Amino acid sequence: MEAAVGCGCRIQMADEAPIEDTDADLMLRFKAGDVEAFDRLFARHTRALINFAYRFVRNRGAAEELAQEIFLRVYEAAAGYEVQAKFTSWLYRIATNVCLNEIRKPHVRAILSKEEENCNVAAVDFPKLNRASLPPDRLLEQQAVSRALSRTLEQLPEKQRAAFILNKYEELSYGEVADAMKISEKAVKSLIHRAKETLAEKLRPLLPELMNL
Repeated sequence: MEAAVGCGCRIQMADEAPIEDTDADLMLRFKAGDVEAFDRLFARHTRALINFAYRFVRNRGAAEELAQEIFLRVYEAAAGYEVQAKFTSWLYRIATNVCLNEIRKPHVRAILSKEEENCNVAAVDFPKLNRASLPPDRLLEQQAVSRALSRTLEQLPEKQRAAFILNKYEELSYGEVADAMKISEKAVKSLIHRAKETLAEKLRPLLPELMNL
């Protein structure tokens, strides 16, 4: 690309990298009728939403179905979308409602309860933990503690569990969690604090790492 300078000469400039569309830009384009913009949002966020849903239902197939339902809700809500908060806060507000509604269903509760009784609870990864760097004996220990963490997470009250997952696993700030859950930032801090206290109390003999979450 060439550009003119004051003397009338022209100099060669390196091509600038294209600016990637923001989530909000894509959502507004989809609102205006651009279906491709919706497809790009789906591709950008679907893996994260599957992982988010999995932490509630502990079943990969069910988590994939919930991710589809979340995006169906996004599709249906497009007409009323306005750029008022960060897109991910708006997206996870929908995702949180879908996941909490799912685990409130009696048959889902029964399945999760039975898995817990049988100790058939999948391990949940620790946030920001490099598992590849662990020696084999430490990895086995961490996997056992991860299962214990999963069981304890499932026992937390719904709002504590949602706030903890959004903050510690999805890495949303307190303000973003507040937007996603439609509560105050002070309430978010209180929920996460109580969740950490419960987790630490029940897992302290196994999980010194939890104190650094």
